[in-house]
Amino acid sequence: MDQELNTQRGWLTLIIVTLSIFTIVIDKTFMNVAISSLIRDLNTNIGMIQIIIATYSLTMASLMLIGGRLQNILGRKRTFLTGATIYGVGTIIAALSINSYMLLFGWSILEGIGAALMMPATTSIISGSYDGERRAFALGITSSMASGAGTVGPIIGGFLTTFYTWRYAFGLELIVIIIIVLFSREITRFPPTMKWGELNLVGAVNSSVGIFLFVIGILLLNDPQTWNIAPYPIVIGIILMIIFYFNQKSRMKQNKEPLVDVSLFKDRGFTLANIARLIMNFTIGGVLFVIPVYSRAFWAQIL
Repeated sequence: MDQELNTQRGWLTLIIVTLSIFTIVIDKTFMNVAISSLIRDLNTNIGMIQIIIATYSLTMASLMLIGGRLQNILGRKRTFLTGATIYGVGTIIAALSINSYMLLFGWSILEGIGAALMMPATTSIISGSYDGERRAFALGITSSMASGAGTVGPIIGGFLTTFYTWRYAFGLELIVIIIIVLFSREITRFPPTMKWGELNLVGAVNSSVGIFLFVIGILLLNDPQTWNIAPYPIVIGIILMIIFYFNQKSRMKQNKEPLVDVSLFKDRGFTLANIARLIMNFTIGGVLFVIPVYSRAFWAQIL
């Protein structure tokens, strides 16, 4: 009986975690098809929308390492629910946005922070909740759902934008977050394994600020008027990331907990896999941004 109960709770944990991953991944793609509507409804321009879309992924990426370490300090479940709460608040603000700055704050900033806290915790919750074949099965399900979310995101976004409004997409995300919070009691509590004093603050600042400045510099290259400014954040970002790398190596030599084990990049398979994934994401991101913007004008000329 106890084994059957544990199995049931295990499935509920998998469902909750899978829903969160699906929501986070779909959030990166479903608004790309609504670019024209966003420009019209928020009285803005394509450059601002590009910044909003890029900032969501940028915020999540720059804070991901910190989010991964915070779960060791706060506990996996607490970090996950904190991220879900922040994410939920962001969806409300995004859905009610009356201008581009409100959407930037709700979607790009708050949802990005929430995703950075939730995403690392989802993998560790699964690893801690399952073992053996069940763990392999659970990880396979979450990976499949993440891939599927990237595929159906534009479809859902396009359907809602065409027949209703893009605001409903954020409303659907809010419903998912509410479901996650309501059933979160089924998630096992994992005790913290670190103290605040053990957090690598220098590495956290260097990685977050470095990634942020580097991408901001790339975005500044879009406008010829900011070409003279762009090299500065790019160079500073690269310098900070180099400092981060050597800081992590130093902490590992001192047997201190690093934010990331940089020795993993000595593994050729690991490095090449990440490079391949980077190229793939660049390609997909570019295509998903360009096609919705110019396809309408193209077909208008044809027809």
